[in-house]
Amino acid sequence: MTGLLIGVAVWMVFATVVATVLGRVARRGDSEELGSTIEWDVDALDHEVHHEN
Repeated sequence: MTGLLIGVAVWMVFATVVATVLGRVARRGDSEELGSTIEWDVDALDHEVHHEN
């Protein structure tokens, strides 16, 4: 049972590292390849869209 818990813990750490790396790669790809340097504020965009009507 202890081996199973250790395996699950190792798997969760591995999944977290992979998710972090993929997130950084996606952000870098967005800013370098697409030329996007804008930091989007989703709350401000929602506010503007809902108050346009």
